[in-house]
Amino acid sequence: MQLHRLATDRRQQVRWARRCVCAIMLALSHEALADDYFVNPSGVNGAFPTVQSAVDAVTGQTEINRANIFIAPARYVEMVTVDKPFVTFIGQGGAPADVTISFNDTPGGAVFSWGATTMATASATTFMARNLTFENSTPDHNIVQGLALASYADRTIFDNVRLLGYQDTLLVDGFARQYLRNSFVTGDVDFIFGNATAVFDRCTIESTDAGFITASDTSRITANGLIFLDCSLVRGTDRSPSDDGTTAPPNSVYLGRPWFWFQSDKMPSVTYIRTRMGPHIAHAGWDPWNDTGFPNVDPSLDRDPRTRVSEWGSMDLSGNLLPDSNHDGTPDGRVTWADQMTEAQAANYTVENIFGPAEFWTAETQPDTSGIPYVSQGDPWNPHVQLLSLPARPGAQPQLFNISTRLQVGTGDSVGIGGFIITGTAAKKVILRGIGPSLDASGLGNILADPVLELHAAGGEVITTNDNWNDDPVSASELETIGLAPTDDSESALVVTLSPGTYTAIIRGNNGETGTALIEVYEGDPAADSQLANISTRGFVGTNDDVMIGGFIIGGNGRANGRVVIRGLGPSLSAFGIADALQNPLLELKNANGSTLITNDDWQQSQAAEITQTGLAPTDPREAALVTTLPDGNYTAIVQGADDGTGVAVVEVYIVP
Repeated sequence: MQLHRLATDRRQQVRWARRCVCAIMLALSHEALADDYFVNPSGVNGAFPTVQSAVDAVTGQTEINRANIFIAPARYVEMVTVDKPFVTFIGQGGAPADVTISFNDTPGGAVFSWGATTMATASATTFMARNLTFENSTPDHNIVQGLALASYADRTIFDNVRLLGYQDTLLVDGFARQYLRNSFVTGDVDFIFGNATAVFDRCTIESTDAGFITASDTSRITANGLIFLDCSLVRGTDRSPSDDGTTAPPNSVYLGRPWFWFQSDKMPSVTYIRTRMGPHIAHAGWDPWNDTGFPNVDPSLDRDPRTRVSEWGSMDLSGNLLPDSNHDGTPDGRVTWADQMTEAQAANYTVENIFGPAEFWTAETQPDTSGIPYVSQGDPWNPHVQLLSLPARPGAQPQLFNISTRLQVGTGDSVGIGGFIITGTAAKKVILRGIGPSLDASGLGNILADPVLELHAAGGEVITTNDNWNDDPVSASELETIGLAPTDDSESALVVTLSPGTYTAIIRGNNGETGTALIEVYEGDPAADSQLANISTRGFVGTNDDVMIGGFIIGGNGRANGRVVIRGLGPSLSAFGIADALQNPLLELKNANGSTLITNDDWQQSQAAEITQTGLAPTDPREAALVTTLPDGNYTAIVQGADDGTGVAVVEVYIVP
């Protein structure tokens, strides 16, 4: 009898979610907008034949209305200079190798230049590139520089790109902030260098000969230089028959050497966190660059006051920690002037902190300081939010990349229920998470100790379930790769590929447990011709910390026309058999800084006509709703009861035309 009752309850829950979510199926337009630019060597349909000609044509762009340059698969043999702000390069091939900007240019002439194939000048603020290759095809003979990319612009991002060169492949400079994610950089001599604060996040760094990965010349007034998070250091071989045919022997490649270490205003800074290192990495780790500055000084003893070089959690390529006999965080055999890092300090190296306020970095938060106050490089920068403005394809409309709701999970009608819609024509990879124990770090009480996730199709049938996220090794590996693995083993997660349609995720406590939990839906494939268009989450609304909090991220086209409808429903739930419905929901929308943007109690008080036109007007005048246009970013919708009322409610977020 109990099993039959449970099955009946689940069917009712799924039917409720399906009816709420199916309130609207949104058709998204794919018509290209006026400020999209197209590059194709054939010049077909008015496309620009070269990348540089497209850059030259860019005009009128702003930070919230970017110039998106879509580049067709081809090899573009040219030098490119980007000297305008808010420009994006997007390769339209299936992989970064399909779109290659390449040139064979080396320094020469009366005036020295780096000979970079592509250069983003200091005026190219927030330049971004995705899914393409920058190459300097100068042959490898270890005699001359050959830059693939020189970037001097602040807040630049390179996502899933390849940077190919040998000596001096990548210059990150201009005292700017730069972010590379899921990218590939190859070279042999000082092939990542400069004075920028540059984060390499889950990148592959390849060495094709003995040499040095980095040559940093960080200023003493800058808190951090080159930082590698969860990267892999591998060895490779030369790419072309015209090269000298080298590969990196064992114990032959240094993590870096300090450029201009002898200048009083410099203190080169390089940090590796949780990095996998192949056998080509030298046991000593760091080279002192002993042919510059003070040649009579013993280089093995005289770099610590002049450098900031450290690592934590270094592993071999199989993920085994490198030997660390004295447990100081530094692998055995490293030079004596490498700075020891504690586990607590390593935890500080997050993207948010690195690009956050300069005053965060002190002798307590980092292994070694420069001895003088750090100077801010600008307002705190979140590259993950900026990445939201990278469109997947021409004419892409805004979409929801992540939708999460914090709620009280009870039993029966009070379990957490999240319904979502996938629109479009292609299957969509989606990541679902049920988070409980790790919320304890937020200071919340009554945490759901062991969340369980169920995913249901529109007809109510169970697609899949998960209790502990690492039960499935394949799914667990993918979650770790994309950086969405829960931090507690008892939390749940699913990686699924779903056809367009309506779906329901149910979060409950194992063995009937109750407590505060978080249900999350993540976009797993922005390039697919489908979108996360809506989510509706039902749960119990209490008071204080137990109100319902719905967070969402909107982006995807680089323009401030992300129009959303947000609803807080309560009284109308009685029609679905919910006995304890919240009778008077109050809705509040906040931005990423916690500032209130708009509030609503009863939806007819304001915006009634505009809400009605969307087809999403609530059926009860006591329910809350608002419609607004938002720039790319993170937002929070809070549903609580007016006059501290409690009960079951729904928070919904819709993308609308």
